[in-house]
Amino acid sequence: MDVPHDAPPGAQPTVSSRPPRGRLPGLDAVRALAIVGMVYMHVSPTGWLGPAPMPDKPGVLDWVEHTVSGRSMSLFVLMAGISVALMTGGPAPFGGDRLATARKRLAVRAVMLFLISLCVDQLSGMNLSILEFYAVWLLLLIPLVRLRPGTLLAAAGVLGAALPVFCFIVLNHGRDWAISPMNSAGAEQAFGLAVLLNPQDWLAKVHQLLLGGGFQTPYAIPLLLAGLAIGRLDLRSRAVRAKMAGCGALLVAVSWLVSWVALVPLGAERALADMMKSAGGPMVQPWASVLTLPPHQLYALSIPMAPMMVGVGLLLLAGFLTLLQRPGWQRALLPLTAAGSLSLTWYAAHQVVIERTAGDPPYAFTLFAGMVVFAFVFSPLWLRWIQRGPLEWLVHRVTVMVARDQATARHKAT
Repeated sequence: MDVPHDAPPGAQPTVSSRPPRGRLPGLDAVRALAIVGMVYMHVSPTGWLGPAPMPDKPGVLDWVEHTVSGRSMSLFVLMAGISVALMTGGPAPFGGDRLATARKRLAVRAVMLFLISLCVDQLSGMNLSILEFYAVWLLLLIPLVRLRPGTLLAAAGVLGAALPVFCFIVLNHGRDWAISPMNSAGAEQAFGLAVLLNPQDWLAKVHQLLLGGGFQTPYAIPLLLAGLAIGRLDLRSRAVRAKMAGCGALLVAVSWLVSWVALVPLGAERALADMMKSAGGPMVQPWASVLTLPPHQLYALSIPMAPMMVGVGLLLLAGFLTLLQRPGWQRALLPLTAAGSLSLTWYAAHQVVIERTAGDPPYAFTLFAGMVVFAFVFSPLWLRWIQRGPLEWLVHRVTVMVARDQATARHKAT
């Protein structure tokens, strides 16, 4: 008898001939890589042992930053979709009372993440963090959790082509429309917990979350849908993982090929270079650039970017899920998987640490390395004491208290 991975607490076990379904450490490993990449982007080190002026930034550090830029966030978004699928039944989607409870818990989780994000913003001085977007994405996925994997993948494909074109048009031909009407006069918008006390800024906040932050929500939608479809697969099946690896490699190869064709035969690389050299007037990008991968195009304005990152995610998942079936690899990668299971805590903590202890930028690589090493050492030690991270435990407790399992509640009542 087993309970599906990440099923809401209180879910009734089902009869199965398979081994007990505990947490999938392969997912935590990919989450950890995504968090490490985002920490690197936020530190943006310019020197090894000490910060250096931007012109003196080592080429290796610059290459790493260009490599992880946008890609770490993409993995984070893909994992969000997979997590929602697992919290609603995984390969056996919930129905009836269990589905209603799971949806309520997703809504409560979204509210908790939004409040935590406002606290992080308050402490770090940021105006907008990825956790606020994450909360919105959870709400967007709630009505979609019963869709079939094929439907989700088809929608991801269509929107993955349409939304980058929409963002391209807005950025190049509708910038005035993209600016929040509440901030068009340049007024300073409330941030952090002050947002709750300033309802006049709520419309601007909604506009930011839907179109702001570099079009993060339009870019995220195809990845979220793809993640939701992937989470409906039997990730413990060797055959499924083999197909995931094959599809991942194909997506990466095709995405790279499309970008190369756009850059060289279609002339997007030359047109972009000419645009950068032109002086005066608005900089309108060539249409062929929407078919190119970063750094030639912004990730949200690139049609091949989402398929590329779905492919990378499939390859990483297939690899880690397979490796972490073996006890030896479980021990070797424990720091990585443990840090991934505390991903919410580490994401929030690193933002506050950078603001409160690191001083003003630029920063050194040692700051990034110190935070990552601390997370890798501390996480396994913490999990020996309690099975959830501090923020993960808080979200879990509030979610369970607010949205109780209906079947369990009826059973106790009788």
